[in-house]
Amino acid sequence: MRTTNAAAASLLDESMALQRRHEAATSAEARKGRGQVFTPASVCRFMAGMFARIPDRFRLLDPGAGVGSLSAAVCDRILPLRSSRRVEIVLYENDAAILPLLETNMKRCRAELLAAGHELSFSIHEEDFLLGTHGQREQRLLFDVGRDPGDFDAVIMNPPYFKVAADSSHAAALGEAFRGNTNIYMLFMARAAELLRPGGEVVAITPRSFCNGLYFRNFRRWFFARMAPLHFHLFECRRSTFDDVLQESLITHARRSDDGTAASPSVAITTSPGRDIPDRPEALTLPAAKVLDDASGDMVVRLPSSATDAALLDAVESWQDRFADLGLRISTGPVVLFRAEEFLLSEPDGEPYAPLLAPHNVRPFETIWPVEKRGKPTAFRISPDSLKHLVAARNYVLLRRFSAKEERRRLTASGYLQDGNAYRYLALENHLNYVYHADRELTSAEVHGLTALFNSALLDRYFRILSGNTQVNATEIRTLRFPTLARIAAIGERVMAHDDRLPVRIEQVVLDVLEIRSPLAESLMEFAS
Repeated sequence: MRTTNAAAASLLDESMALQRRHEAATSAEARKGRGQVFTPASVCRFMAGMFARIPDRFRLLDPGAGVGSLSAAVCDRILPLRSSRRVEIVLYENDAAILPLLETNMKRCRAELLAAGHELSFSIHEEDFLLGTHGQREQRLLFDVGRDPGDFDAVIMNPPYFKVAADSSHAAALGEAFRGNTNIYMLFMARAAELLRPGGEVVAITPRSFCNGLYFRNFRRWFFARMAPLHFHLFECRRSTFDDVLQESLITHARRSDDGTAASPSVAITTSPGRDIPDRPEALTLPAAKVLDDASGDMVVRLPSSATDAALLDAVESWQDRFADLGLRISTGPVVLFRAEEFLLSEPDGEPYAPLLAPHNVRPFETIWPVEKRGKPTAFRISPDSLKHLVAARNYVLLRRFSAKEERRRLTASGYLQDGNAYRYLALENHLNYVYHADRELTSAEVHGLTALFNSALLDRYFRILSGNTQVNATEIRTLRFPTLARIAAIGERVMAHDDRLPVRIEQVVLDVLEIRSPLAESLMEFAS
């Protein structure tokens, strides 16, 4: 039996050469149109190593196979095994331009495995994975719990990424439970789970965006009722993992449950800055209930990446209330600029107007208006027709909705106090969220306290554990654990007593009032500085 390291390494290396050939022959725009993003070699190798075991008879599914790099990485893992394996790989790829390269790659894998004493058979399906597997095993609805599962031992995949409409053939192929617009990668994950045998494993690299938010809530509830998560690997930098991909990427390793109720005692979480994953990345192992949080009915996947993050979760989870329980409300600014052009003013011209506030007006703790910025409008005309775009001027906390993943802060908030301002209305652009109380005016102390909390390292890091999105969605804020309004006001009173708003000083106030002690406090103070 031939088990040389050179042979084992060559399959993935040669697969990468085929991948580069395809990339040289096609445009980035064409690949983007297909949702086609290839997996780096180091990531392929790491994913192939995640499977718990390779049984003697091993049936692998590779949907959206590309040139077959992920399958080649699995073959590399099998090559040096002492006892022989009988391997079957089923591959789906509907890009005709890449099929000859995929076949060449699989033939090379078969020859190398045969020379090493193993067997490999493969089949390449030149069709759409979702449509091609629709109806298998008399499938009718994806959410029909009583159906028999599939018979694959493992699925490894880097599915395409693009939005699909509710009335598309892809959505229809997965039943009525996925109603509304969705993303193709989520449908790939769901179908792959359906085709696994009990105890079968899936390893998938996808955007992290499915982990939280209403958009993927039904999927999360369905998927984690059937699939027990074993390991998540989070890439901290998007662009160094995949070229031209703005989403935060995540590898999910999960096992199909035997009895239809997925459960695992613990989940491992590892991280790397980008595609260069250490051979044995240090893992944070947590109880599954700490990672999968269904307390609010949303089945949120929380991804703390360190012991400090885990301690932060414990501290925040000790708060009894959620944001909405306190009577707090958050809404998105109603002004969509291109839909309200007739009311936009470069500068007030004597007629009734409201200040127009956008993200560039929101600085930590400070709402600055007006701000001249590349000819952008600064005010909004008040008229009977424009009132639907305006909000009554009152005490608010303003929160930017968007940030770059690489920015140091995900949350940036400022306060707006009506006292002393003559404006009756505000025009809040829809790239802002605004926080208010449902039944009364927020007090000045509450505005300052909420602003301090949103700008704190404590809440910023907590939010990052819950969300990998570049957007700060109102839905996510509503479900956050929050301290009581009395404590928030106490933070505000102490902030108001200081003349400066230095991050370190504010952080210390937040931690003192909330009684968060070292070593967590020391870590947060270091982050704030």
